[in-house]
Amino acid sequence: MFEKSMRRRPLLVACLAVFGLMAGQQMLNPILPPLARQFGFSELALGSVWAVGGAGVVLASPFWGRRAARRGHRPVLLLSLTGALLALLAFAVVAQAGLHGALAVPVLFTAVLLTRGVVFGFAWAATPVTVQSYIADMTSGPAERVRGMSMFGAAQGLALAVGPALGGVLSLTGNLLVPVYAAPVVVAVIAVVILFALPKPPKRATPPAVAKVSPFDKRLWPFLTIGFGLYLALAIVLMTIGFLVQDRLGLTAAGTGRVTSLVTLAGAAMIIVVQVVAVPRLGWAPRRLVRTGAIVMTGGMLVVAFASTGLWLGAGVAVLGAGMGFATPGFMSAPTLLATREEQGAVAGLMGSSSALAFMGGPLLGTALYEIAPAVPYVVGAVLLAGLTAFAFAVTREPAKVPAAP
Repeated sequence: MFEKSMRRRPLLVACLAVFGLMAGQQMLNPILPPLARQFGFSELALGSVWAVGGAGVVLASPFWGRRAARRGHRPVLLLSLTGALLALLAFAVVAQAGLHGALAVPVLFTAVLLTRGVVFGFAWAATPVTVQSYIADMTSGPAERVRGMSMFGAAQGLALAVGPALGGVLSLTGNLLVPVYAAPVVVAVIAVVILFALPKPPKRATPPAVAKVSPFDKRLWPFLTIGFGLYLALAIVLMTIGFLVQDRLGLTAAGTGRVTSLVTLAGAAMIIVVQVVAVPRLGWAPRRLVRTGAIVMTGGMLVVAFASTGLWLGAGVAVLGAGMGFATPGFMSAPTLLATREEQGAVAGLMGSSSALAFMGGPLLGTALYEIAPAVPYVVGAVLLAGLTAFAFAVTREPAKVPAAP
């Protein structure tokens, strides 16, 4: 028992990096839609900013996965957090200039695209990839790997809860810039904790072997596809829910930030409950977790599509969060269990690219569909999730153990 506790402690510290970076990011998401409208941006323009950030993650994730495997997890995490901190600080300065009318809309859009999109996306890419690789390196066997990935997912869920809630509380001041300046402070605090608390990796006489893995590898592509689809559906909701709250409920910019924070909090809370309480107790295999999660998310998306009150919107997002809570440890642990130890860095990079690709396409797809009609993104999302459910039942196979090195 003591030995297991000692093994889990470094994983908790590593997952803290995921929590800190995502919490800083999520503090901004509830206030970005009303902030963008004050900048004079369209829904699609804001979607393109999110998409560019996702593109940076897609392009950078394989690079960071290989770098973490060769150079060590700790220095890569610190580099990632420092880069994200600088990007968020730059975005805060740009946002303040934009609200004061100091920049023309085209110049302001370019500056937001560079700071919140390109630089932040490239720096952000390193953290989830590195932590996934760290978990894969520190665990073995399906049960232990699922528990490790559940910790990773719980860190994401906690960030989805704390970040929007903190952003909503700070927006009570009536100044949308307060959360913008608070976000880099959160990232800075976490970076200091990682610097002093994350154990250094053991020294090795020679760098570990790193194998390349194709995204079309027959062992992995079904789970990569499912992960991409589920993240795409989640991204459609997260990147448009602020607009939906403001338009369906007829709220002001400040009111939109507060209500969006509460709605997002409902989904994040369910992710945490499912991954911290339900998944470890149920002991389900990865394939069953994925299938259950896809079914539950489909139901949640349908509720959001037709919700007419804030309460129903919160309920729909909560069901979506519960489904994601089941599915995430399944589709994240399965590829690592099907790969060799030499392939773990490359697999982490592929999983990071898959989720980032979803968060690149999700904002563009969601905001473009939203301009057709507010319900359209969620109806399309429900159809997507129903298709993924059928796909999960048809093609996924159960990983049995971590293969030995060839």
